[in-house]
Amino acid sequence: MITLYDLVFDKDLRPSPFCWRTKLALKHKGLPWRDEPMGFTEKQKIAFAQSTAVPVLHDGTKVVKDSWAIALHLDQAYPDKPLFPNDPAKAYARFVNGWADTAINPLLFQLVVGDLVEAVRPQDRAYIVESRGKRLGTTDFAAFQKNAREKGPAGLRAALEPARRVLKEQPFLSGSAPAYSDHILYGSLLWPHTISPDYELLEKDDPVYAWRERMLDFKP
Repeated sequence: MITLYDLVFDKDLRPSPFCWRTKLALKHKGLPWRDEPMGFTEKQKIAFAQSTAVPVLHDGTKVVKDSWAIALHLDQAYPDKPLFPNDPAKAYARFVNGWADTAINPLLFQLVVGDLVEAVRPQDRAYIVESRGKRLGTTDFAAFQKNAREKGPAGLRAALEPARRVLKEQPFLSGSAPAYSDHILYGSLLWPHTISPDYELLEKDDPVYAWRERMLDFKP
């Protein structure tokens, strides 16, 4: 049985965009797995993988860390239902992976950080306050989020323009059916959907919104 070490918040919320990528990839492959939830202060659970961050995948004797490395492993170990239908698709997915990490996730973080801090487990709160406080230069996360939201999600919507242009022409980033490129971006958007479900980032006439609705069928 495959074991996935997944970041857990209070009330069993699972917002991590990187863990979502792996869960979507596993479902894409039709592979069963067991979740092993871990909080921010339970890094000893993944010490065996020489990692301090999730996702970590334990597949038989194989241990893989990092969502991109996990996707590569899954396609090599389980070639049916490929995440990367061909080599150009892998190069394209690598681009989407980097674009989401550097252009999309930082903007999402600003819009949900207050809710994120409120949603962590009590035993993880001190860690998240210290680590994210250093990152932002403040521990008034609610005010930071409020200020970001007052500016609106226009910056995020602008950053999504590359995906929007593709999705105007085809139903998924990967073509007529989703593949790992779609799971990458969808995993990012499941982050605010999990933490701040009442905060809508996209306009209903946006092709990215319609794509996100289609991707709901692929959520584990």
